[in-house]
Amino acid sequence: MGSDAGEFQRVSERGWRNGLANLLRKENRTWWGSRRWLTQSLLWLVVVNGMVALALFALPLAVEMDPNQSVDDVDFVAIGLQALFQIGAIGMAVGVIILAQGLVIGERQSGVTEWILAKPVSRAAYILSKLIAHGIGVLVILVGLQSVVAYGLLSLASGDPLPLPSFVASVAGLALHTLFYLTLTLMMGVFAESRNRLLGVALGTLLGGMVLSSIVGRLALVTPWLLPTLLPMLALGEALPLPISLPMIATAAWCVVFIVAALWKFERLEF
Repeated sequence: MGSDAGEFQRVSERGWRNGLANLLRKENRTWWGSRRWLTQSLLWLVVVNGMVALALFALPLAVEMDPNQSVDDVDFVAIGLQALFQIGAIGMAVGVIILAQGLVIGERQSGVTEWILAKPVSRAAYILSKLIAHGIGVLVILVGLQSVVAYGLLSLASGDPLPLPSFVASVAGLALHTLFYLTLTLMMGVFAESRNRLLGVALGTLLGGMVLSSIVGRLALVTPWLLPTLLPMLALGEALPLPISLPMIATAAWCVVFIVAALWKFERLEF
């Protein structure tokens, strides 16, 4: 692979890792070599923590103005946690699908994939470089940064720091939920022939799951669909109506399945 100066860099990896380091540098530059990290950080601070701040600081003012309601009767911290782990989880999933929709299929359609694979690069390294680089970007900016800021806002509003272990466990569930849609979108970038089909499957899985989770009963435990509902309760330390370990394990397993399927299919594509 070529460097920024247009010179070739020696590839030391072999087998499935052939070209992985160079491809990772290329993919990482899309996040950290431009202002994308700053733009996405500010965007998600407004979207996610804007909702959390509204729930914690603006909603109490609205309740105070209502003579039929008392501020003491409303748990604003619980509403803030719902804004982060329920509404925020759905928003992050949509954001990840939009961010990742062109990672594979866009390069396939433009001919970039064929050009890259003509270099000393394995097909597995091509897919894994996108998963690793964009997975790190999503986890750091969409999940990590927003969760840290939200924890500060929630602790400020409650007057005491929230229990950290339960909050971290909920953040782990949020990360898994987000990675599910990242890996699904990457896989569909390999299988689908058009962005419309990719978006139809990815967004259909997300939005359809919100409806189907109440229909399929306990089958929803082997999907990520229940996580946005259970994570705020987990963060509060409340008793859960359903075991959360199963959907978290199942979501992680689905991520692995999507990655394996993408690698298997990509090895068999003709360019």
